[in-house]
Amino acid sequence: MNDFSHTEGLKMITIATAECFTHGILAREIHALAQDYEDNFASDYWNLISNAQKDCLKDAILEDKCSIFDLKDLSVSCGLFIPTLDAVKSVLRIENPVEPLGLIKGIKVYDDVGDLEMSILMAEAVKKIAGTDIGIGTTAGIGYGGMAIVDDDMIISTSSDVSADLIKANSYNLYRRQKRGIEKTLRILIYYLNGNFDRIQSLNNVKISYK
Repeated sequence: MNDFSHTEGLKMITIATAECFTHGILAREIHALAQDYEDNFASDYWNLISNAQKDCLKDAILEDKCSIFDLKDLSVSCGLFIPTLDAVKSVLRIENPVEPLGLIKGIKVYDDVGDLEMSILMAEAVKKIAGTDIGIGTTAGIGYGGMAIVDDDMIISTSSDVSADLIKANSYNLYRRQKRGIEKTLRILIYYLNGNFDRIQSLNNVKISYK
């Protein structure tokens, strides 16, 4: 298992994302953190990130450690917006994607089970294509959606905790689901980078599995 909380000699952690319902925002936010941008160019989720880092620092001090992961040691190799089934096949090169419940102008629509499975496939595919340390995949159709963070040894999968229906296209519900999905994925990523798996497992509907 990669332990990125101890990165002596490891200069940079690379990340690639393949996103559907998060619209590429995760890649943008992680990039802003990695570049340490300020003011209008800074991350819109800085308060959440800062609080997650403080959680990890608090736990580290209790464990007689004095450091946490430096976000400037991240690098976003690419962030892909992949809403359609055709793009899943042609861009991510997933030959046998999860069969969707239906398509809306080519956009794949899954239920919760399909979204979780597909988010993992997307994360694995973009990680392989970009040759990165970490891959992130997100997709949501009917229900809570699915988000996955993967590395060479581990798969962390979860849902947004907010239900919405892409077919009904209620903008308010879709926005709430997207926002919560982004927030939860970023929080899990920070805990993961700090090796704080107790914090990850304390969140709702999170599954950690090993390859």
